[in-house]
Amino acid sequence: MRTGAGRRAEGRGRGPSAAVATPVALSLGLLVVAGCLLGWYVPGALAAEAAYRSASFCAGRPEPEGTRECLDAVPGTVVAKEPGGGRGPRLPGLRWAADGGSAASWVRLEEEGALFDALAPGDRVRVVRWRGEERAVVAGPLRQETSATPVDGHRLPYAVGLGLVPLGGVFGWVAYGWARRPEGTARASWLVSVPMGCGLVLGVVGFFGPMVTDGLLDALLLSVGAAVPVLAAGVWLLRWRQARPAAPPGILPRLPGRERSFPGVVVGAVPYRAAGFGTLVAGPEGLAVAAGAEPGAARLPVPRSVAVVRVRPRAGEAGDWVVECRDGEREVLVVAAKEDLPWILGALQ
Repeated sequence: MRTGAGRRAEGRGRGPSAAVATPVALSLGLLVVAGCLLGWYVPGALAAEAAYRSASFCAGRPEPEGTRECLDAVPGTVVAKEPGGGRGPRLPGLRWAADGGSAASWVRLEEEGALFDALAPGDRVRVVRWRGEERAVVAGPLRQETSATPVDGHRLPYAVGLGLVPLGGVFGWVAYGWARRPEGTARASWLVSVPMGCGLVLGVVGFFGPMVTDGLLDALLLSVGAAVPVLAAGVWLLRWRQARPAAPPGILPRLPGRERSFPGVVVGAVPYRAAGFGTLVAGPEGLAVAAGAEPGAARLPVPRSVAVVRVRPRAGEAGDWVVECRDGEREVLVVAAKEDLPWILGALQ
């Protein structure tokens, strides 16, 4: 007779590929987005900023609706001004009318700067147009960029791209870890949670780096510099965790003098794991997984090459425990009740 824990563990072990599909999709999606931002959008934004900075003012009469590569300085008059804030992320704005009788329109500024504070309705301004959009407002010696300026347009996509790279790598690692740990509770193990924490920290550093530095290289160096201590701490935590005793205090191996049968399952990509086998048999000959506790039930012996790594409670399942083992390069999980762990550990010695 199998326990509910045994049936649940066996059911979760049937389809590791289904569990791996989600982190794989997340990893690929994040890395693709990061690649598009860093490899396509950021270079385009940098090129646009360089072209804008190097552009000269157009010769002759400015075009209020111009789309030229040169800078059109269109003269006009401030009609009204609107501070930023209020409800929603509203930017400060100036309502102005170009000379020549065109209808008044709003131009949004990046922030409330010295130019915005100095202007009042009726003041004269020049609005700089480039490639069909209003990019800056000039009043005497004061100049302020609008929300459509290409200056620093690379910062946010660069920040998002740098932040997504470690997150994409983390989900790739999770997919690898879940592929080797088909049993559901292994997803909460330290071998997954520690790299996940490292990836989140590096993602935050990667995102805020371009916001607080002046250049692309500075932001990249900040991310790399942060990666060294964060990854070193993660490696130390993993080694410390793995160096802990295999079994918790009070759970000692017991060598069975005769065969003992109890509910449990073996999970992993190994030939001695089979659907419908929900009984463990521990005896002098070692450990086996059986189709039932009755005599003559089909059995699959667990080879002596299986080595115990550690014992842990099964997350989210009171009373269930997991014996993590290695069979060469493959991970093997033995799920059973806590009171049966000594017999499992003894049979696997």
